[in-house]
Amino acid sequence: MHSLRVEAHRGPAAATRRRLAATALLATLAVPASAQPPSTDDAAVPAAAASDAVDQAAPAAPVPAPAASAQAAAIVDAVARLQVDPLMSGRHKTRALHWNSDDEPEKKKEPTPPSDIAWLHWVRDLVDFINDTSRILLYGLIAVLVAVLLVSLRHLVQLRSFRRRTSAVTAVSHVRDLDVRPESLPDDIGAAAWALWRAGQVPAALSLLYRGALSRLIHRWAVPISSATTEGECLELARSHLDATALRYLTQLVRAWEANIYGSRALSDAMGETLCSGFATRLDAAATSTKGAAA
Repeated sequence: MHSLRVEAHRGPAAATRRRLAATALLATLAVPASAQPPSTDDAAVPAAAASDAVDQAAPAAPVPAPAASAQAAAIVDAVARLQVDPLMSGRHKTRALHWNSDDEPEKKKEPTPPSDIAWLHWVRDLVDFINDTSRILLYGLIAVLVAVLLVSLRHLVQLRSFRRRTSAVTAVSHVRDLDVRPESLPDDIGAAAWALWRAGQVPAALSLLYRGALSRLIHRWAVPISSATTEGECLELARSHLDATALRYLTQLVRAWEANIYGSRALSDAMGETLCSGFATRLDAAATSTKGAAA
C-alpha cells in the first residue's frame, strides 16, 4: 500500500540575490581603489592601451574623497543588510508529493516513559481536566439533583393518588348483605333510627344503626373491614382505631344487634334511645375530632 509523502527541497531560488551581493562587494572594493592617486606603474601603461580605453568609454570625472568615502560606507551597509537577510541564505524550500512504499522503514517512535512517570502524567492530566471542567460538572450535578427531585415529587404525588383511588375502589359496599355505602344512609342516622324504634320497627332501627356504624368504620376510620367480616371481627379490627368511648358504644351496639337479630330478645325503649342518641356523639364527633388532631 502506498501513501503520499511531502518532501522539502532546497534550490537556487536566491541565485539572483547572490549575484547582486557579489556585485555590491566588488563595487565596495573598487571605490577605495579609484579614490587613491595613480601609481608609477600605472603611468607605464602603453599609450595604445590608453588610447583604446579612451575610445571605448568616456573619461569619468574624478570623485572627491569625502563623496567616495560616503558611497563606500553606504555600499558596505547595504552588503551587511544583505548578509543578515534570511532570504539571502541561498536555500529555498519547496514541497512535493511522493508515494510512500510499505517497504520504507517507519520513523522511529518517541520512547514511551516508564509506567510510574506515565501514571503521574495521567494524574496530572486528570487534575487539569477536572480543574477546567469543574464549573460544568457542578452545573451538571445541580441539574441532575433538580431532575431527581422533580421526578421523586411526581412519583410521590402519583403514589398518593393511586393509594386514594385504590382505597376508594377496594372499599366494600356490602358487609354480609348489609348496604354500607354512605349514599345509602340518611344524614342523621340516629334520628332516623329513633323514629323507626318509636314506630315499633326495632330490627329496622338496629339494622340502620349497625349499617351506619360499619359505614363510619370503613370510610371515616379506615378500618379494614371486608364483605365477610363478622360482628366479632369488626370489634377486634376497630380496637386499634377507636378511642375508649367510641369503642364502648360500638360494643354496646353490636351486643344489642346480636341479641335482637340472632337471639330474638326484646330491647327496652331506654336502650333504644341511648343507642340512637349516642350514635352522632360517639362515632361522628369522634371521627371529626380525630381527623382534626391528625391534620
